Amino acid sequence: MIRMRFLSLFLFALASRTVEAQQLRLVAHNDLGGTGLHGAVAVVGNTAIVAAGIMPAGGVHAHLYNPYACAPVDIKLVDVSRPASPKLVGRIRLPGGMAANDVSARTVRTPAFAGDLLAVALTMCGASSVHYDRGIAYFDISDPARPQMLGRYQADGDSVRADSIPSCGAPPALSPERCAASQHTVQLIEFADGRVLSLSTEPGASASNFPSGDVRIVDVTDPRRPVQLSSFPARKEPIFSSNGCRPFRAAHDARLGPDGKTVLIAFYDGGLISVDAARPELPVRLAHLDFGTDRMVEGNAGYIASASVNGRSLALVSEQDWLPVETELEIASADGNVLSMPACEAVFTLYDPERDSQIYNRAGSQIDAEITYLGRGCPGGDGMVDHAMDGMHDMATGADAYVSGSAGKLVMIDRSAQPSQPGVGAGPGCSIAARVKRAQSEGALGVIVAQTAASSPQAFSPDGDPTDLAIPTVQIDKSDGDRLRSRLCPTIESGRCVRGETMRARLRDKPGTFGGLRVIDLTDPAAPRLVTVLHSPSAATFPPRDLGVYAPNRAVIDGHVAFVPWNSDGVRVLDLTGPVPAEIAAFVPPDRPDPTGQLPAKTYVVGVALLKAGSSPHATHLLVSDLNSGLYVLEIRGR
Repeated sequence: MIRMRFLSLFLFALASRTVEAQQLRLVAHNDLGGTGLHGAVAVVGNTAIVAAGIMPAGGVHAHLYNPYACAPVDIKLVDVSRPASPKLVGRIRLPGGMAANDVSARTVRTPAFAGDLLAVALTMCGASSVHYDRGIAYFDISDPARPQMLGRYQADGDSVRADSIPSCGAPPALSPERCAASQHTVQLIEFADGRVLSLSTEPGASASNFPSGDVRIVDVTDPRRPVQLSSFPARKEPIFSSNGCRPFRAAHDARLGPDGKTVLIAFYDGGLISVDAARPELPVRLAHLDFGTDRMVEGNAGYIASASVNGRSLALVSEQDWLPVETELEIASADGNVLSMPACEAVFTLYDPERDSQIYNRAGSQIDAEITYLGRGCPGGDGMVDHAMDGMHDMATGADAYVSGSAGKLVMIDRSAQPSQPGVGAGPGCSIAARVKRAQSEGALGVIVAQTAASSPQAFSPDGDPTDLAIPTVQIDKSDGDRLRSRLCPTIESGRCVRGETMRARLRDKPGTFGGLRVIDLTDPAAPRLVTVLHSPSAATFPPRDLGVYAPNRAVIDGHVAFVPWNSDGVRVLDLTGPVPAEIAAFVPPDRPDPTGQLPAKTYVVGVALLKAGSSPHATHLLVSDLNSGLYVLEIRGR
């Protein structure tokens, strides 16, 4: 979307795809077995741990990864004692339908445990995975070739057991009990009093009225028996915002601040929240930097990192905004009036691997045609309409009638049944993809989905199998859909719209901007201040030249230098000493195909970690995790 912000946008200088010799030097690459679907990376001692798996779009995590399948994956343990020769030495197997979305590791010395401790945030990656253990799993990886599970934080399970060792039975036991809810991110920290704690997030837990809020503080001093100390926020909060096409407010990431007692929370459209956790049993809100409620601004504070540089406390907040274009629907009626409204493109339109569905690939980046109304547009058991019923709803199959022809037109369908339209049945639902396929088979040029739930605004996480879809799908807000429906189909008689207007529509893509890196000054803890927003070189290219993602993930900071994994724009290296951070180096791995055949053949740098040698005060090497191609080791020079 075009960003209508009251912010300072700072575009990076264009950087080449080669390493700047005085800053970074590639010394090794390991494809980690060639399996793909690699995730975040962490380091403890000479062991690197690479997370695994992808998440479907749903709720607060709607992006590139929907609606791909969730294949079985392994967490990889890599010996990096010789940076030029990283060696895969161990694996932690995950069942199909599960993802290790985040990992954190540290060396721990407590009366209950001594060794290298790994925390894994386990999340579901499909409906069938509700039967598997999730939450946070803790492993002893002192011998990375033989990782041993120690315990599990059950994370508000529907049926919480007395012990936190897996209680559902080994998959595929398929217990009817959900032993633990998904956790999205995790960080292991050592508190001032010697306790070892883990911070983790479950986006939307507070809005779902779970017993615990989105952020969990868990005592893992004895990792065999994790004990939750507290959570935040304590009360139920609304999850929906008024921002953009992914309008959610929820904790997506939580990290300990540089003072060792403040927890910083990336709260999606809610912005940045800081919490005083000096007493981890009783966290208290300190400050809140809200991103505002501009309909044309996504927000999406996804990941957070922080540092103290030259007397300033800084936070780097990565926006998880994956929408490279702004899409608009214009309606022209016979009286000459034009209605203009935002339209949110389906993920399987934006990231159609065949590049058939995208509106920006049409002439003039638009589709211009008559618009017609099709009710819900659900297919029946065989996808056919019983015309003998005069187009009325087929109660036996759950099919909705086509109340108007669709060939050569843009068609509007309702996301759910509308009681004001008696010709549209309220039978069982069907996937968005199935409805679009039906419209496509009838010759429609595109599908406009009208949001119909008053409780949720314009969010769009389309469901179903998008295979073979070649027409675009967008969703419009409920208020716009209600207004348009009343004009297209004010009345249904004998299964047909009557007295509706004949209207033309133009669906078009315009330049937008991928999410950026918000630099926030936290020197005054009570008054966080936005410094700037940084975007990578390809963030505003229109039309998008490929299916890359040009938004950042969580940075890591070493002294005054930040290393930011920026997906398809590789790693961007920033000097934080000036009033505005300046890019000093970059590394972009080559595009590689996804070994699973699901994702585009692009670079996706999703995680970075720092590796120190001996007593060096700063990192000597940077580990870079690419979703498709594995682990890269870079030597950091010129420090």
